[in-house]
Amino acid sequence: MEVEQFAVVVAERMGRPRRNERRSRGERLFDALRELVEGGDLLAETRLPSERALAEALGLSRGTVASAYLSLNRIGLVERRHGSGSYVRPGGRPTFSRWLREGAIVVDLAKAVVPDAALLPDTALRVEDLLDARPQDGYAPAGDPRLRALVAAHALPAGFGADDIVVTSGAQQAIHLVADALLGPGDRILVEPTTYPGMLAAAYRFGAEAIPVPGDRHGFDPDELRAAIRRHRPAYAFSLPVHNPTGAMVSARRAKAVARVAAEEGTLLVEDRTLADLADGPVASAAEHLPERTVCLGSLSKTTWGGLRLGWVAAPTSVRALLIEAKQRTDLACSTLDQQLAIHLLRDPDRPRRVRAWADTLAARRDHFAAELTRHLPEWEWTMPRGGLSLWARLPGVDGEEFVAGALRHGVAVSPGAVFAPDPDTAAEHIRLSFAWPEPVLSQAVELLTTAWREARRVR
Repeated sequence: MEVEQFAVVVAERMGRPRRNERRSRGERLFDALRELVEGGDLLAETRLPSERALAEALGLSRGTVASAYLSLNRIGLVERRHGSGSYVRPGGRPTFSRWLREGAIVVDLAKAVVPDAALLPDTALRVEDLLDARPQDGYAPAGDPRLRALVAAHALPAGFGADDIVVTSGAQQAIHLVADALLGPGDRILVEPTTYPGMLAAAYRFGAEAIPVPGDRHGFDPDELRAAIRRHRPAYAFSLPVHNPTGAMVSARRAKAVARVAAEEGTLLVEDRTLADLADGPVASAAEHLPERTVCLGSLSKTTWGGLRLGWVAAPTSVRALLIEAKQRTDLACSTLDQQLAIHLLRDPDRPRRVRAWADTLAARRDHFAAELTRHLPEWEWTMPRGGLSLWARLPGVDGEEFVAGALRHGVAVSPGAVFAPDPDTAAEHIRLSFAWPEPVLSQAVELLTTAWREARRVR
């Protein structure tokens, strides 16, 4: 494609700047190029126009184009070859959505979700109840104050109040709003070596780079975290007290140590507590020790139903103001109907028992799944998860993405480990499997996985 034609396509993707547009021209250029690469419009090994040529064609400075190219390189979509130019990287960065396609799937272990709406209690809510909004017009960017008060009382560590909370359309939107509010091209965030792919996607969306920090089953290594903060000066550090994908739990001692490092180094923490109610015991939190420098987020999706798109993010005042701006750029306000249903659920005096019963059910399904894996797939390596809805397994000598493709041919969907790591090579032999399904379904899944494993071993 000639430079002029390429520039026309890019300019169309950039679009005209909207009124009160927050993104710079460089950020809009980065977004346009990223969409072309991730959408498959630019194939692997495609050589991008030179910085000077594209800048002239678009009427931008060369520095603006160079910055966009550098951001694409940092997130793994483009590689810069000395003396030759910038090329679309072969294979590209693994994306989670690629493995969430519908198809001829007998058992879907790729999605760590509540299987259906059975956990929703019977309710006698009237239409008038559902329409009882605060304010009456339904436009509350931060969310209904009654819901925020309930979230503060029942779903957050001590130190957060209703005025700290912004209601969101699920935890994924909360993660996205944090990225929108705090990140720009070239920024860095610190993450564990494996982490939630939806967070990585949000960071990449805004041109940031995710830097893995060594740790263990208890969370970040405090000394490594301190060194990484001093080296990279991140916008924030992201952690999961109940980890996804491994199911590990942060220890109370480690949470306190991480909070101390963040306080001493002046770093913001972002803590995803979506799985906090689904653990073998009480879940520690750095936010308990440092609420003034911690952003906490969560949702009802893992304890009630994913179809109820209701989440939240709690943050210090200065950050919360940025989150509300980002929220208004996204959808103005959450559905009043969803919020009223959430208020009803959180007011239910039987809710703690319901959540505990679901956690106990998950633990039983986990134990059954683990026993089946041990019996049928003894070569696989994994550690018993202490919380969450999934198990993280290593397949010695077998590429995870290749195994996922083979498993799909046998009717079972699992997630490749590469999408959970900022450095995909470190998790190439891993897969994540959900155990949220009833025991008979899990047994059938292991049968299908065993067949796929035998095939993979024969091919190898």
